[in-house]
Amino acid sequence: MKKLMTRYPAIVVAIPVGALMAAGVLISGASALQAAMSMAIVIGYAMVVTTIGRRSETASALAGRPVDERWEHIDLEACAYALGISTIVVLAAFVVTQASGGAWQPYALIAAVLGLSYVGSVVVLRAAH
Repeated sequence: MKKLMTRYPAIVVAIPVGALMAAGVLISGASALQAAMSMAIVIGYAMVVTTIGRRSETASALAGRPVDERWEHIDLEACAYALGISTIVVLAAFVVTQASGGAWQPYALIAAVLGLSYVGSVVVLRAAH
């Protein structure tokens, strides 16, 4: 399993994520075809970036296999930007939903998970280094 994760990280992660998405689609009452399409999109993306990643540094980074230290740094920066932008969007949705009288609790939960995962990651990584 470790060898598969090292060689094909995007595909190894995409299979259970796609299966969970398909299960969610089925539970919501959609057809088996819609569930299969949901799973195929996630796994297909992983397969495409893994395949193209053999010839493209960008696709290689998207597939979870940065080619060198420079791309590792780009990947880390991209993750930091993605976390910050996602947090801003979730907090904005929280404020708008709360102001309009909607159900704000899901947004508060997501914002809490984002914040705690960041703080927890910093603590764990700091302890490891």
